[in-house]
Amino acid sequence: MNTFGKAIRRRIPAIGLGLISALGVAAGGAVMSAPAAYAQKASKEFGQPFMEARTMIQAKNFSGALPKIEQAAPHAKSQAEKLGIEQLRTAVYAGTNNRQKLISSLEAQLALGVDASTAQKHKRTILGLYGELGNDAKALQLTKDYLNQYGGDSALYAYVASNAFKAKNYADAISYSQKAIDQARKEGRRPDEKWLNIEARSYFDQGKMDQYFASVERAAAIYPKPEYLKILIQAAERAPKFSRAASQLDVYRATKAAGINMSKAEQLQMGEAAFSASLPVEAEAYLKPLAESGFLGGAEDRNAARNKKMWADIQAQARAERAGGIEGSLADAQKAPTGVVFANVGEAFLGLEQWDKAIDALQKGIAKGGMKPDELANAQLHLGIAQFRAGQRDAARKTWASIQADNGAQQLASVWTIISQRG
Repeated sequence: MNTFGKAIRRRIPAIGLGLISALGVAAGGAVMSAPAAYAQKASKEFGQPFMEARTMIQAKNFSGALPKIEQAAPHAKSQAEKLGIEQLRTAVYAGTNNRQKLISSLEAQLALGVDASTAQKHKRTILGLYGELGNDAKALQLTKDYLNQYGGDSALYAYVASNAFKAKNYADAISYSQKAIDQARKEGRRPDEKWLNIEARSYFDQGKMDQYFASVERAAAIYPKPEYLKILIQAAERAPKFSRAASQLDVYRATKAAGINMSKAEQLQMGEAAFSASLPVEAEAYLKPLAESGFLGGAEDRNAARNKKMWADIQAQARAERAGGIEGSLADAQKAPTGVVFANVGEAFLGLEQWDKAIDALQKGIAKGGMKPDELANAQLHLGIAQFRAGQRDAARKTWASIQADNGAQQLASVWTIISQRG
């Protein structure tokens, strides 16, 4: 959970950063196009200082322009002249980065009346400026109003989601983060990881674990990081019918394939799990690095004597298995009333990294049938792994997608599917 917590607590930057400089250009352009017409038709008391202010703004002499604007303002009679005055003020306040007065000037323009496109731009700028000033409550309300009226880009939806999460308004946090994610896809880009975290943490903080794990799975599909895959593996272990005896080795397999760091103790447990499943070659592969490093049976090993003997047994059985010890089991699989023996043989070939033989045996076991739902799910999981290792990625994903079980195999299949989609 630390990953999600850290990601969520890095606040999404306030909407509107950089808008003042952008507005200075946009406002200046707008101001330069209309004021000449205002001045030509207005009184001299209005027109002369107005034009002088306009010239000063063009030269970026904002301090000199403001007194001229205020000199002209009392003589503005028409709605167009009053709007022209506010446009000049807007340009000055944008040019001097005076956020508070810029807000007031833009709001005055809205009150005087501007075209629909300009009104939308001003409202977007105003909500951003409130965010820059640290008035999150005002920025948030204006952002909601803006989204309700116009819709918006993914960043606006994310801003509302972030603030809703901080306020523990989980319904809005989930709703707006999902809208941000959907909008990002419409924009043709990858949703920000923080938005996915908001959705996931909102479910987690409410104890809605099924939705939480589903949300993490969506995040992992886009950002296939080991920390997300670890959470999905934990979801498998929480499955109603998860059996440590039957599925712990598959947990370790997924953990290793996901690139999740494992302690030496966990690596030892992984090897033991493979040995307990009568897969000595696979066990040997897991434990060999520990033996070569001196950990297995060494001073750090609390069960050194026991593990030394286990390692010797594993090596002896692995040699026998490599010499063809599995092949004889195929005849037994043919005679067996169900496909379980074929499935077991297929898993043994999986441990030997003989992918084609593993695929053949597992497919025969599944086709023969007669297996319990959990046995079938595990066989399908193993078949998908063998297909993936053989380079048959599409076939593997199709196999994993067919799993319907509550023993953790379905969650582990999701992890493998994400692993298979990584580059």
